[in-house]
Amino acid sequence: MKRLPAIGALFLVLLFTGCQPSPVTVTLALLGDLMLGRGMDANAHSLAYLSTDLVSADLALANLESPLASSPPLTDSSYNLCAPSTRADLLAGWGIDLVSIANNHRFDCGLAGPASTAASLESVGVTPIGPAMEPVMREINGLKLVFLVLDDISSPVDVSAATQVIRSARLSGALVVVSVHWGMEYQGGASDRQKTLAHQFVDAGASLVWGHHPHVLQPCEGCSLPDGPHPVIFYSLGNALFDQAGLDDTCQSVLAIVDLASQGVTKIRLVPFVIDVRESRLTQPDPVIRGIILNRLGVP
Repeated sequence: MKRLPAIGALFLVLLFTGCQPSPVTVTLALLGDLMLGRGMDANAHSLAYLSTDLVSADLALANLESPLASSPPLTDSSYNLCAPSTRADLLAGWGIDLVSIANNHRFDCGLAGPASTAASLESVGVTPIGPAMEPVMREINGLKLVFLVLDDISSPVDVSAATQVIRSARLSGALVVVSVHWGMEYQGGASDRQKTLAHQFVDAGASLVWGHHPHVLQPCEGCSLPDGPHPVIFYSLGNALFDQAGLDDTCQSVLAIVDLASQGVTKIRLVPFVIDVRESRLTQPDPVIRGIILNRLGVP
């Protein structure tokens, strides 16, 4: 008989812990540099390898390196990435929801490039973020998210203004995701400036910092921590779809699947892929290449 109270207490513990609601989360799918112009013959199937994860995420994001225009200017420059505005349909078809247009190629379609790019994206239901420091807000599953896009390549980021926006958004109860175009091209590690900026943003309240521009992967901070709320810094997610075939590093990257709850990032899943430049599509890496890709991110 003396065992009954203990058994009863255990039953109540199991009953109530088993009935606790799961934490509310939002899932983001993050890609690096995505380009639709120059030598990239993108098509509806280019991102098919990632389609399940892109569509199932609450929001899928990328950095759009190619501005869009109805009549791309004629140029002999190999650095001009302007693409036809009709290719905005591809982004929508792939399941991309938001794209950063704050980068050093935003004027490749001319001075009206940012406006024409934004209009083309909005016409197909894709939200542009930037180039001005204007946060975009979304509310999903009862959680507020604020996305801020910064360009530290065209001109140095106004750190004071950026941290003020981040702090204000976090104090309002929002989860803050900061996207930054920064660093040095083809460098496998983050620069001192990248690290300084990233930690200033995290200290101000950012839950997730998502970087791009180097065109290669750089080690991640926070990706190897156990599941649970903590800030995460992706210094560079490399290329998502690009015609740079000269280096293996520019053709090997990941899709980062990130779950956020009210206190920050709770879980990360990485999906390595290889860019087949000749076919303008993503493919599955073999086990050796998969290991190399994860190692570049500093993930065991």
